[in-house]
Amino acid sequence: MSMSAETIEAPIGYLVDTGELPVFYQSNVAGERTNFEGEREFRAMTVRNARLLPNEFTLDREGFAFVDHTTAVTDFQDDAHLAAVYNAEAEALVRIHTGAARALVFDHTRRSSSQSLREAHNARDPANAAHTDYTDWSARKRVEAVMGDGAEALLAKRFAIVNVWRSTAGTIEEWPLALCSWDSVDDGHLHTVERRAYNRVGQTRHASFDQKNDWFYFPDMTPGEAILIKNYDTADDGRARYALHTSFDDPTASANATPRESLETRVLAFFDET
Repeated sequence: MSMSAETIEAPIGYLVDTGELPVFYQSNVAGERTNFEGEREFRAMTVRNARLLPNEFTLDREGFAFVDHTTAVTDFQDDAHLAAVYNAEAEALVRIHTGAARALVFDHTRRSSSQSLREAHNARDPANAAHTDYTDWSARKRVEAVMGDGAEALLAKRFAIVNVWRSTAGTIEEWPLALCSWDSVDDGHLHTVERRAYNRVGQTRHASFDQKNDWFYFPDMTPGEAILIKNYDTADDGRARYALHTSFDDPTASANATPRESLETRVLAFFDET
């Protein structure tokens, strides 16, 4: 496994708060790059090699977890195969690590650092801004859109949204994922961003620079490993409600590194408690 240094200094993308509402435009065509209306900056931040630390990260404390996870998927580019095989695997993984009574996959996003692979696989470019995927408003809207008539009863109880992130083609050699511990984030540094797709308008939250942010990464991830990222949780009892995350241009990556190919799977987690 990776013999990387204990820490690296890496560029983390932050939002510059200008007082205006930033707008993120989701790519809709294979290979199309995402667009952003707003101001960003990249700050050199210390990112800790989490592989050299005890693997004690949890969704309720740091907001993320790192797990060994063998999948029966043989083709991550086949949507029907993902629906038939991977959805149940991801749902079971989220139930185990959250204690949810029910879990449901509602979205897959492929990403690649290679333009030719993005065009071939209808993938998006790596997201390189510190963010979490939902606001209170957009999380509820997502449940309503996915669950339809059953949403009202589910929204009366606790729910969460968890991403399952993994490599889909060998070891991650460039553009890895960085995760920020929940207890190092000040909500005052989070800002609503409007997210526009061809079929809906949503909201995410992007972070402005905060030197107190505590960043981690898991270098050299393989397809037999996964990161769970809490993107939203209605529970407001001191546990982590989200984990900021972003990909980053790894300064230690080889010049001839294999392009990253990854899949993030979004999962609704429903609980019996309010």
